[in-house]
Amino acid sequence: MTPARLRPALALSAFTLFVWTTRIRNIWTDESLTTTGQIGRTALSVSFTAFAVAVLWLWWQGRRRGSVDPIVSPVVRMFAAWTIGVWAVRAVQIATAGHDAAFVAVHTALAVVSTVLAVWAVQDVRRGLDRGSSPRPLSSSR
Repeated sequence: MTPARLRPALALSAFTLFVWTTRIRNIWTDESLTTTGQIGRTALSVSFTAFAVAVLWLWWQGRRRGSVDPIVSPVVRMFAAWTIGVWAVRAVQIATAGHDAAFVAVHTALAVVSTVLAVWAVQDVRRGLDRGSSPRPLSSSR
């Protein structure tokens, strides 16, 4: 699989970094949270950040070598499953927690975009594998 095949996974990673790393700042400036609450929420945010960074790192390494390590497929699949699972739970929690409509709408949009990107990333990785695109050079000039 070539690094170019990872565009949907890169989109998921970029969006995830935007959503979850900005969440970390929000967590630590929220005076209504206890330290335990801040640590738990930060751990969740860091888990997303770690998946995003892992995909970006694998893509970067693939660009340098001219092919992507086969580990990228299970990493993207785990990342997508984590994204879909957490957002499915969080969306329900947010919608039923008595937040105002704007807050619920924004978080529902974040959940939908994240889920769509996750599904797209998995489908793209699966298509790459189904076509038998094992790691290969980016160009034939080597």
